[in-house]
Amino acid sequence: MTHGTGGTALITTASAEWVLLSVVYHYILAQSPSPEAAKIAISNARKNEQLRLRAEVREHEARPNLILRPGERSAEIQPKRKPDQPILPSDNFSTWDWERSYATRRDATTKSLFEYMEVVGNRDDVLNLCPSPETAVMTETPETAETAVAKPVEVSGLVWAVVQTLDNMEKQTATGLAGFTQKQLTEKVSASLSRRVSPRTLQKAVALRRKISARR
Repeated sequence: MTHGTGGTALITTASAEWVLLSVVYHYILAQSPSPEAAKIAISNARKNEQLRLRAEVREHEARPNLILRPGERSAEIQPKRKPDQPILPSDNFSTWDWERSYATRRDATTKSLFEYMEVVGNRDDVLNLCPSPETAVMTETPETAETAVAKPVEVSGLVWAVVQTLDNMEKQTATGLAGFTQKQLTEKVSASLSRRVSPRTLQKAVALRRKISARR
């Protein structure tokens, strides 16, 4: 597997087929209103099978039955390595390090820790998700220019991230958001952002979406 380096945030059709996650992140960040929004865009695209990711996976097996005597140290066991493994849309991660192209998750059953090294994204998926600035200028229509909304200066990055997550959820659900309770929305948004969102933050995001919708 060949991939680009992390020295540039520009991705074009001439880039390597697989590009480091750090490059993908900065490329999308350059066209996003905030770092939170860029991370959400990547996470949602992965979960929706719009962005293929791969990595070298290192499995650190849990040893729940290991018992050590006082002062005794366990023998170091090298992790199992599997190069060039696809990251599944259903995989739930504990951490993402966007700058290091690195992620971790822990298996809920075995408790083993999985490290994802040198995570890369598919170039064409990235360009379909977020066209290059040159392409975007060429293909932008009056309609898309009119409906594009930038983050208001007074709105926090988290609230804006929640707004975008709700927008994405509404597009994916046939009945929109009407069938969800506030508690369900809070839980789903928190899971999507991999961080806890308070009901108050959700309420602010819902109110902002209404305000934006009224202006269109």
